[in-house]
Amino acid sequence: MSIDAKGFALILSLALSSTISAAAGSAERPDAEYAVAQREKLQSARMAIAQGDRETLSRLKHELADYPLLPYLDYWALSKKLSQLPYSEIDRFLEEYRGTAIGDWMQVKVLRELGSRQRFRAYLKYYDADKVVRTSLRCYYADALSRHGDKTEAYQLVEDLWLVGHSQAEECDPVFARWISDGGLTEDLAWRRHMLAVEAGNLDLAEYVARKMPPEKAALAKIARAVHRAPEQLLDHQRFLSNKPEYREIVLHGIARLARASAEDALTAWRHYDAGYLFDDKERDVLLREIALNFARQDNLDGLRQLVQQSDNFSDERTIEWLARQAMRELDWAQVDFWINRLPETARNHERWLYWRARVLEEQYGSSRAQEAAYLYRRAAQERSYYGFLAADTLGQNYSFVDRPAPINARAVEEMSARPAMQRARELQAIGEFYHARREWDYATQGMNHQELLTAGKVASAWGWYHKSIRSVLAADYLDDLELRFPLAFADIVTDVSRRMGSKSALDPYLIYAVARQESHFSHDAKSGAGALGLMQLLPSTARATARRAGVDFRRNWDLLSPSTNIALGSFYLSTLLNRFDNNRILAAAAYNAGPTRVAQWLKETRQQLPYDVWIETIPYSETRKYVQNVLAYSVIYAYRSGTNLPLLRENEATTRL
Repeated sequence: MSIDAKGFALILSLALSSTISAAAGSAERPDAEYAVAQREKLQSARMAIAQGDRETLSRLKHELADYPLLPYLDYWALSKKLSQLPYSEIDRFLEEYRGTAIGDWMQVKVLRELGSRQRFRAYLKYYDADKVVRTSLRCYYADALSRHGDKTEAYQLVEDLWLVGHSQAEECDPVFARWISDGGLTEDLAWRRHMLAVEAGNLDLAEYVARKMPPEKAALAKIARAVHRAPEQLLDHQRFLSNKPEYREIVLHGIARLARASAEDALTAWRHYDAGYLFDDKERDVLLREIALNFARQDNLDGLRQLVQQSDNFSDERTIEWLARQAMRELDWAQVDFWINRLPETARNHERWLYWRARVLEEQYGSSRAQEAAYLYRRAAQERSYYGFLAADTLGQNYSFVDRPAPINARAVEEMSARPAMQRARELQAIGEFYHARREWDYATQGMNHQELLTAGKVASAWGWYHKSIRSVLAADYLDDLELRFPLAFADIVTDVSRRMGSKSALDPYLIYAVARQESHFSHDAKSGAGALGLMQLLPSTARATARRAGVDFRRNWDLLSPSTNIALGSFYLSTLLNRFDNNRILAAAAYNAGPTRVAQWLKETRQQLPYDVWIETIPYSETRKYVQNVLAYSVIYAYRSGTNLPLLRENEATTRL
């Protein structure tokens, strides 16, 4: 994000700084006024760069000599005149900042400039294959290498760039043309890319590639595209039985396509072709999984059962779990037992299936196998999870939190926080340069060992950068420090909002924490692919409608990056869902993720027949199922973190059939 381009960043940073600092406790240094003054000078220096005012820039750089973001002034100044290709300045910058975030960013900028201007000899000097991953820059490199370097190496890279099922960046076109002119495009490479394009549904690209094939191969390619468009042709089995290896690929792809329209027809076709083509185990497994998935999508439970039962070696875990859940939905406990026993042993011993194995024993055998069921519940209850908490509730025992702070000493935290890259990340966050801040943090932490990651997590927590704290301990694979994994982030805001809104619904601070933790890991500037923003991941349209009812000031989409605004609007929306669904947090959480209309439809389909645990386990969307389970479990953990005992389910939730 560029402050100059976006305009709002400095204003936003000022609005956020007091909120984030208060929540973090120690996020601001004691000399807060000095820090603010330095940040203002940085903005003035950026303005001087934009205006070409070298005198002012020189003076401000001198005054900012001890400021962590001083290197960024060099970066911005060089970026402004990069089109002039001042090689000596570029070399000095890259040498001085080698291995840093801005050093690597500058290298990418230089390569873009050189490639676009076809300065290929210079391009070879600045290219580093270990660092560059962008396709456009790799294409420039192949072009440069084919002109001024090792052509064999260049064309090997071109083959890698060629073999994709989508159109490559336009920067690839010149080197592709030279490679083809030099005879690099073989019949096999053309066919392989054609089929990749067909499998990806990019038929225009496939037709383009087919025009580069000899007539006989092009005819086969045409058949492949025809089967993609109308896979039911495969039901005329004699047409596609051939010794040519291309037909094998066509049939495999066509059956997978046919399964999307009719899994039953696809299975019929498969049985005819399997014997004729002698597909290997890997091909068989992949295709049977695709057919199974589409049986499930088409709600053809009988067909799916037959496929699994008639295929002795078929043991796709996801398919078997789906069948177990369908049996649960029908409350057919014998079938639940049958399918769970088809799962691999590692899966059956996961707390999820330990819990359901115990439930099966209770439902089928009652008290006669109560001891066996209790043993399975006890094993599941050892885990700090949704299923562990369910099992503990069933046994009437305390939850297993396993809260063990990571072994981190204060000296290590102090030394870590003083590292230049860490200081740069902190200051970039403070001035609203969130993208650059994340990149600096990622560069600073890449390659860290276990202990360093834990220390970095502690630093991030102290700075109120909670999502980096969480991700650092996850990267260190240390899951038992609940203070770092489940921070009481923005506690004053959460407490105030829950106090004001909780009187109108079952909203409590633990549910707010749980939703924010699940939605964004407490990243106040998070943005989803769908456009949801902030801590509680609100769509601007939802936020706008909610703001009018909640009486919360909401003028611009970027207001959702303010923790106070986002938590207020997200909590109010969550409160309305609780009111709509009779203060049932199960349904409210599902509606927050999947939308209230879908939840209402799911309730209509089940007609209040299912116990709460079965209803949750059989939520049609796996994402929503996991979301609900996490929110419920996280609520328990946040109550524990706040010094409160909270059951996984309230009485109305545990006794209501859904």
